[in-house]
Amino acid sequence: MKILAAILAGGRSTRFGTDKAQALHHGQPLVDHIIAALTPQSSALVITGRNHPGHTSIADCPAPDLGPLGGLCAALHHAAANGFTHVLCAPCDTLDLPPDLTQRLAPGPAVALGQRTIGLWPATLAASLTTHLQGPDRSIRHWIAATNAREIDCGPMRNINHPTDLAK
Repeated sequence: MKILAAILAGGRSTRFGTDKAQALHHGQPLVDHIIAALTPQSSALVITGRNHPGHTSIADCPAPDLGPLGGLCAALHHAAANGFTHVLCAPCDTLDLPPDLTQRLAPGPAVALGQRTIGLWPATLAASLTTHLQGPDRSIRHWIAATNAREIDCGPMRNINHPTDLAK
């Protein structure tokens, strides 16, 4: 497998109140913690929905404001166009990603149990996701069902939704 890691970072952080990707945890922005967790598990890394210095950034696809699936769709198309077989994706706000996340989710499609935006997706699903996003139900749950993605227990991870979550 040739893995493209994708950090889903195009959200508006409405529940959080400020830019969640840049919120500090142990002195580093959340997005940098995800970069550190995914880089050893991939051949390359992109950040979707925002620019981040020193990293390849790609716009959500087919349009902005489609939630995490817009970022995943962009990553799948980027992967397919650049010779990657799979996309390992995670949002910019989930800490404690396991160092063997790729192996746990392989061969894909698969998502982490309880953390459906963390997943391993074959790049061949790019066109299918574009079509899915044109339909009436653009939820990630519907996409998981449509692809028969497995839900795998990947251990405890912390999703940061509020500034108080950083202190825990």
